[in-house]
Amino acid sequence: MLMTLQDGFETYIDRCVFKTEEDFRVDGPVLGWLGSDDHPVATVEDRLNAHIISRRPNGNLDVWGPLSETGFEHLSLDDALVLGFTTTEYQAGLRHRLLRGLLIQSEEQLSAEIVPPADEWEAAEREGLGDWTEWNPVRRVPYPLEESFERNEVIGWAAGNMLDGNDLPDDRFLRQTIVRDRVTDGLLRNGVQLRDCGIESLSLRDALVLGFTTTDYQTALRVRVLERRHIFDEADLEISKMPPNAVRHGLETHGRDCSFRIGKGFLWTHESWEKERALREWVSRVERPKFMKPISRPSEDLPTPSFSR
Repeated sequence: MLMTLQDGFETYIDRCVFKTEEDFRVDGPVLGWLGSDDHPVATVEDRLNAHIISRRPNGNLDVWGPLSETGFEHLSLDDALVLGFTTTEYQAGLRHRLLRGLLIQSEEQLSAEIVPPADEWEAAEREGLGDWTEWNPVRRVPYPLEESFERNEVIGWAAGNMLDGNDLPDDRFLRQTIVRDRVTDGLLRNGVQLRDCGIESLSLRDALVLGFTTTDYQTALRVRVLERRHIFDEADLEISKMPPNAVRHGLETHGRDCSFRIGKGFLWTHESWEKERALREWVSRVERPKFMKPISRPSEDLPTPSFSR
């Protein structure tokens, strides 16, 4: 997407950024914001238009940014925490680019992106046509509240009702976690497998506690937003980190439209059949969340999904 930055310079912004853990290692850890004395400081007035100091692996300091010109994708989970961003803010910065191919330009715009659309017109403007009527929560664009991350603190993986210690499960998506209730200070099992709630349901700190990388986290949010589903196992996570070139091109071009309806839409038209083959096969390769609401029969007592956004 062609975007005019605050200095008037026009540049093309990629919708999708596929950074590897090696990329983040080469970038080096963020030390803080660039202060007036050229030293790192913990806070600044406008985080979107301040420069950032990182330390390269060779020990040299690097000044880069601002985020209004580079995007949140270049911040690791640790970097975002060092700079004072909440999980909600970090996801909002990533989500805005995935949906619109644009970068957040100001604190005010970041605050506005955190709030879900108020009506169907705003949803169409921010997310695309048809999303307002999606009944399945997994298929909708996520707008998590910071309070949802703050109530419980993840302690580790669960084995029965006990912790696994430092041992990672063979497939983290089939396991549950132990969390600490910050109100009662009690420990409890959360009762949900990650394949059913997604890595993106974790706070930045909780994701790090469970051993997920920045690439894992950004991949999970990209799949949730553009493909309307959760990552469901370790193999799915690995292949989704760096899809084939033709698929990456398709995601860049079509964004969230590619997963609106499997079997319908532009991917299945005669004109696009060969041109969009790679993207079509990619989005339809796995079982997907249902877009049709199941018909409940009184005798079956089927649960009805929530319509709340």
